[in-house]
Amino acid sequence: MRRQVPLTPRLGQAEDMAQSDKQLGNLAHQVLGVLLREPRSGYDIVKQIQNFRPAKTSQVYPTLARLQDMGFVTSTLVTQSARPDKRVYEVTEAGRAHLSTWIGSEPEPPFARDDFLTMVYSAWIKSPEEVLPMFARRLAFQEEAIGKLTRDLARVLSDHPDKCEDPADWQFYRAVLTRRRIAVLREDAVWTKAMIDRLGRHVPDAERG
Repeated sequence: MRRQVPLTPRLGQAEDMAQSDKQLGNLAHQVLGVLLREPRSGYDIVKQIQNFRPAKTSQVYPTLARLQDMGFVTSTLVTQSARPDKRVYEVTEAGRAHLSTWIGSEPEPPFARDDFLTMVYSAWIKSPEEVLPMFARRLAFQEEAIGKLTRDLARVLSDHPDKCEDPADWQFYRAVLTRRRIAVLREDAVWTKAMIDRLGRHVPDAERG
């Protein structure tokens, strides 16, 4: 059972919407894109974006509150008999219009925080044999991620063969972004393997096990 939660615009909402392009960041637009495909709960949103723009529930829920405050999403309380009630969000026409306007605008320069690369930056203060396991774990992560995404892509292509060839359908862009993610991970894995090889040259055979 769904119960619509009334949305009451707050004072100054018009001014806020005029500045929305400047106020909303990457995560907010990612959330809008996920919800435009179909209404979802905050927890489901987190699961949907984990392969492309990982975020925690502590980030997603404040973003949803902000989007709702700006009139870009509405929420519905869904009563469940076997599980706790959940709040489901969906995009309004204003939210869709905002997302459409944002797509194709000049994006911010790409930036991704990667703790692993920050460690590599200062890895010279440790011995090669101490650093090697770090690269081995990274390679295992990359290979596992490649396998998972490859299986996901195969399932999508099997379930939606026509939609994955239609640029007017969201499954098309889901597929191309998954292919891109796989390609990036494979390239990273090549670099990781090369680093393992280079570091291994500086580790005695006994230390390499």
